[in-house]
Amino acid sequence: MKNSSFHTYTLFFRLTIKNFSPLRIFQILEVNKLCLNGEFLDLGSAYSPRNVSNYIRGTGKRIYGNFYTEDSNDVKINLEKKDNQINRSFDNIFLLNVLEHIKNYNNCIFNIRSLLNKNGYLYGSTPFLFRIHPSPNDYLRYTEQFLEEMFIDNGFAEINIKPIGNGIFCCIYSLIFELTKKIPLINVLLFPIAIILDKIVSLFKKNYQATFPIGYFFVARKNK
Repeated sequence: MKNSSFHTYTLFFRLTIKNFSPLRIFQILEVNKLCLNGEFLDLGSAYSPRNVSNYIRGTGKRIYGNFYTEDSNDVKINLEKKDNQINRSFDNIFLLNVLEHIKNYNNCIFNIRSLLNKNGYLYGSTPFLFRIHPSPNDYLRYTEQFLEEMFIDNGFAEINIKPIGNGIFCCIYSLIFELTKKIPLINVLLFPIAIILDKIVSLFKKNYQATFPIGYFFVARKNK
């Protein structure tokens, strides 16, 4: 679903004022384009007012899935092991800011595929040029090529991987965000300037923005 420019800009500034990280803002702008109905699974997550998946449009019901949940409505799953016995399936699964914390990533993707209905979709995002953030561990950073091959190897098709937060200035802003967020409203000025500078540089340097992503947003369909 395509949002109007006014809606996108309004959401961008509202999230910046609330001190959302630049990575999370770009992720929210991507999921806000989606409109889903029915149940969908938000893996590796639990309720929080700052969840990226809160910004998905539609009447869809969010189900959380993680290893530590005690809520009977959630899906309890260890994403790093293949021995999960879960008798539920979904048309849409989200994996947002989780892959970097997973050591056995092939097991994780295997589990996701087993939870998807035929032709179901996986939506997700993972950081690239981003600070270390243990939860409880922080293992990996993925490139676009690696993500694509990982999904192909695990039975996914129609793979679309989009670099987000592209450019040196956005990366610099992302790195200093932990400091600037402590200064009221300064990010409302710094963040747009970083985006504008990167757009200017991209006019003169081919593939500039794709070379310096803060992270990636991906979509992949279960093949058969």
